[in-house]
Amino acid sequence: MSQACDIIQELISDVIIPQPNPAVYISGGIDSTILLHHLSQKSEDPIRTYTFGFPEQSNEFAQAEKVAEHYGTKHTEVLIEDFVHRLPEIQRYMDRPRFNVQAYWLAEKAALDGCETAYIGEGLDEHFGGYWQKPHLNYLESWADHFMWIRPTYEMIHKAFGLGCEIPFTYLPFRETLPFWDPKREKEYLKIAYKDTLPSFVVDRRKNPGRPHWRSLWNRELKQLYPHKTPKDDAEIRGILNNYTMSIWMGVHL
Repeated sequence: MSQACDIIQELISDVIIPQPNPAVYISGGIDSTILLHHLSQKSEDPIRTYTFGFPEQSNEFAQAEKVAEHYGTKHTEVLIEDFVHRLPEIQRYMDRPRFNVQAYWLAEKAALDGCETAYIGEGLDEHFGGYWQKPHLNYLESWADHFMWIRPTYEMIHKAFGLGCEIPFTYLPFRETLPFWDPKREKEYLKIAYKDTLPSFVVDRRKNPGRPHWRSLWNRELKQLYPHKTPKDDAEIRGILNNYTMSIWMGVHL
């Protein structure tokens, strides 16, 4: 297993190439911390880190702050208080209606701080089977979702702010990582490989998906737009948000 750990770390380190004035989006989870770890070893420029959260719900600020302190970065917490209200502005930059746009607030702050390139830790879930909370997705479906929705959304958001966008784990060699893909083990190979490299509070933590609390989002923003609706559950609130986003996008682009 020690040889496998060395292989995993070497593969990951090789795809992380330092760019000037970097920003790293961190959550306190293992993926973004691995990215920050290797970039901090290679980058000659100071690194800024950013974490987002929503009001009135659990967030990852405390965990991310511990990671930032460990690596000595200049860290910023970004509270997204105007998610729905800024969707019309954001959809102007999208090639189709896109809903997972939290990075817009991170990119905006990173650009204001003078960063030139943003690093995103997406891709390790696809390579190492991290989607334990999405048992319906197989290996190919996970990658289809990544290339159709996740990666393009990040790229368009950062282009809007003139920032470079690095998602290095996308470029890991599939043949070498496929033996370690096992969603039932929740990225166990990755955790073993970095057990003695990363802080234990990162390796031992189970990732929080970090999505909006739908009822809170409804009460705070959405119900102002739909005062006559009374959604009964989160699925209905998501449907209302999706329809609103689609109508905005169509109004801008069609």
